[in-house]
Amino acid sequence: MLKRIFSNILMAFFALNYKQGPGTKIFVKAIDHAGNTSKAGFNYNIKRKIFKKDVINISDKFLNWKMPEFDIYTPQDSELTIKNKFLKVNREIRKDSYNKLIKLVEKTDKVLYWDGVFLRLPKSANKAGFADNRVYKYKNKIIDRQIHLGIDLASIAHSPIPAANRGKVIFAGPIGIYGKTVIIDHGFGLQSMYAHLSSYNVKENQMVSKGEIIGRTGITGLAGGDHLHYSILIHNTFVNPIEWWDKAWIKNNISSKINKAESR
Repeated sequence: MLKRIFSNILMAFFALNYKQGPGTKIFVKAIDHAGNTSKAGFNYNIKRKIFKKDVINISDKFLNWKMPEFDIYTPQDSELTIKNKFLKVNREIRKDSYNKLIKLVEKTDKVLYWDGVFLRLPKSANKAGFADNRVYKYKNKIIDRQIHLGIDLASIAHSPIPAANRGKVIFAGPIGIYGKTVIIDHGFGLQSMYAHLSSYNVKENQMVSKGEIIGRTGITGLAGGDHLHYSILIHNTFVNPIEWWDKAWIKNNISSKINKAESR
């Protein structure tokens, strides 16, 4: 998406997913109203990043506690074993949840609502990282592998969650494995996502300020304990939230470039 920031200047965010490292080709392609196309490259540097591996042991206690929450997705007379029900949730329902989420974040305003560094859940510890390669084990055998597209933050149970930055709520409700979820559009294709909530107190199209409490952490969805699953997306692409908590990173990669373009 392009944003006009001056009479003859357009701007766009470029986001890479966790798979795209050095060697990825990035270019600008423009099409005018007559259908004429122009394509150009530009200077950029992509650092190689190796994401960590995380082993998650699935117990019968967890399955018997958590799987009934997903009965709505499987027939009541299903003959699936508890393990196979988990695999259905972790694969098929995860994919459905992802597709619904991607459809939702297509909604964005051509306005930069946000300003400055994004807020992190206060007094919380990181429990899982962005793009962790998760290996799921059941009775000491590997049964599945998935990629974790966010950061898990844990504090005390039902901790109040502040909006990471100013924006418009584009969704507040349940989404499959994510449970109760809030998505905020910060404008221009940038969104923050808050999942596994125990409750939320915002509604669609509501404007929220940075730091405004939007809900509380919980265990809804495929969560094994009370925490916040926090994600940042740019144009349907999950990116590393840690960068958006970094004042220097935002200044060097975004705000300084916008200011430079606007000063021309």
